[in-house]
Amino acid sequence: MAESRATRISLVIIALFITGVILKITKPVLLPFLIALFISYAISPLLEWMLRLKVPKGLAITLILVLTFSLVYLLGLLIYSSGKYFVAEFPRYVERIEALFTEISSGLQRLPFKVDVPSLVSQINIERITNFLLGSLGSFISFLANLFIVFVFVIFILAGKGKLSSKVTLALAEDRALYVNRFVVGINRQIQKYLAVKTVVSILTGAVTAGILSAFGVDFALLIGFLTFILNFIPSIGTYISVAIAVLMAFFQFGNSLIPVWILILLTIIETIIGNFLDPRLMGRSLDLSPLLVIFALIFWGWLWGVIGMFLAVPLLAVIKIVFENIPSLKFLAVLMSK
Repeated sequence: MAESRATRISLVIIALFITGVILKITKPVLLPFLIALFISYAISPLLEWMLRLKVPKGLAITLILVLTFSLVYLLGLLIYSSGKYFVAEFPRYVERIEALFTEISSGLQRLPFKVDVPSLVSQINIERITNFLLGSLGSFISFLANLFIVFVFVIFILAGKGKLSSKVTLALAEDRALYVNRFVVGINRQIQKYLAVKTVVSILTGAVTAGILSAFGVDFALLIGFLTFILNFIPSIGTYISVAIAVLMAFFQFGNSLIPVWILILLTIIETIIGNFLDPRLMGRSLDLSPLLVIFALIFWGWLWGVIGMFLAVPLLAVIKIVFENIPSLKFLAVLMSK
């Protein structure tokens, strides 16, 4: 029995390793497909609404794709230009940081131990950080190429929507096909609801954050709003990170004034209202993912697929948990994934 158990554990480890290698190798194809799958789930309610209005399916898909592509293109162009401007202005912000830390270090002179803050700040390699940021931005042409691949997948996913049920009916016996169709429809609805609601709530949070920062005249308000939209997909942790980024930017820009304090208060109120009242009301129930599991997923998918992998980590985790909840034999795994 001990040998059999050791064999099973070894096989699981080998299978996980092989799966990781396959995911790493298939990144150029699998990553755009997953993004397209999430986009199709997020916009499916709009497609169903248009179909209920008797709009032809082909026309409805075309209108939705044109609208979605235009929004993503304009958003990508905005983020790319804002990112380029931020990289160009980064040395100036380092100078402001050095000045602020010089003021802080003068107040630390009374401490019994010496803290040489200006010396620590001066060790920041501005050129290396700037090159890293430029490399992270990448080429806008490559962004358009990847966006085109994603939307090709979206077209085929939306075009094939609703055909699985008839295929299952033809492939299986009547009672078995009925059970499988109900099972698949239930999972699809839960995943669709989660992704659609989370996308709408994240857009709302990012837009409100950008509006508040713009009202106070904070630089890169739209870029921080976009980061808030992305980070809102990460439960609990993302909220704190987005608020911290906004407050730090205001602090570096305005220094020791009340503006960063007001921004902290307003964003905390907004995040509390959306996170504790609006999001649960729209979602119906909390997704209830373990914070430790979320951190592990972020690290794993970030290592595997980079920044985009970190963006997809929590939605993938949520989809896996939804699937486990609907399979009786795997329901215990969904419980283990909870807080």
